[in-house]
Amino acid sequence: MALVSSNPNENAAVERLAGISYPDIDEDFVRFRDDPLDDAVKSVVASVVVAEESERDRFRAALSSEGIETLRLYAQRRTMQARRRSSMNLVDDAMDAFALIPSGTDVPWDTWLKAGLFVARSLGRDIESIAQHFGELSTMESAQRFDVAFEAMSRVESLGQCFIAEVMTNYGTGFIETIVHRDTQATGSFFSAPRQADDIVPYDPITNLAQLTASLADAYDETGHLHTGALAQDQLAGMSFSQQVSGAFLETAGCLSFYADAPSDNHSFKVFVAELPEGTDVEALAQGAESDDQAVCFDDTRLILLLAPPNFDNDDDVAFDFGGNLDIARQLLRTSTPVGWHNR
Repeated sequence: MALVSSNPNENAAVERLAGISYPDIDEDFVRFRDDPLDDAVKSVVASVVVAEESERDRFRAALSSEGIETLRLYAQRRTMQARRRSSMNLVDDAMDAFALIPSGTDVPWDTWLKAGLFVARSLGRDIESIAQHFGELSTMESAQRFDVAFEAMSRVESLGQCFIAEVMTNYGTGFIETIVHRDTQATGSFFSAPRQADDIVPYDPITNLAQLTASLADAYDETGHLHTGALAQDQLAGMSFSQQVSGAFLETAGCLSFYADAPSDNHSFKVFVAELPEGTDVEALAQGAESDDQAVCFDDTRLILLLAPPNFDNDDDVAFDFGGNLDIARQLLRTSTPVGWHNR
């Protein structure tokens, strides 16, 4: 474990960062909203960036896991803001924060960092200058890993290749990080065996699924009885549907989810909003999803599934009470525009 200096001046930046805690809604990059906390983190990052290398090393050594997470989330948020505002300065903010993260394994190289480089390049920025500055600030490990990401940018022509889907809602431009199931098979004595291709979960809906999901989450927040968390890409488990489903997950053109938390845990639930591929019998799927701990509504191509948390009380056979929350979903599905959108 790294030793932390007893000199309070040397650890002031760490203490300031520790005093900053983003709320869960700041992890939502679909319903993205600015937060004054971003400027508070920027102040900490800027002070460390201009410090001597030895001070940056002490800062990294003193960082907690929570501090690292704050830096990473701040960098992601600056990347999102840079896209919205077409701002090169905000890209620089993001890269500075990524460079201060102690371990290269904590930096999202293939997603958010590449997305930041893509945004900078789309604005006409010479990203070689970003690479040089990053190398001056980061650890040697991170600088080497950055070089790999930088070299790969010659083959990146869209945000989708950074595993980021760009969406548009009433909140403005948003990002959805694409789910990628990577081949993590241990090599062992078979180290020379070819690596399996990554399984990338598609997000390619024809309808504006992000807007429908954001509107539904907002509607639940407006009830005053629920607090919704961040929207993110997800998958529909095949076991949620009684009819035979090939594979562990139901094929979708796009699927987003969020948690709806109630003051009482036994009234909280998870929400899935999905668009099914053309030709899917959505009605049959919906009928197969009806159960005591699930509720569903649908139209020709879209399906909303409310899923209650597991109940481990064997003596309690009472169905989960979704109250009027299914009616809210049904109403939004009926009034939302199902066509005229593509996420590219």
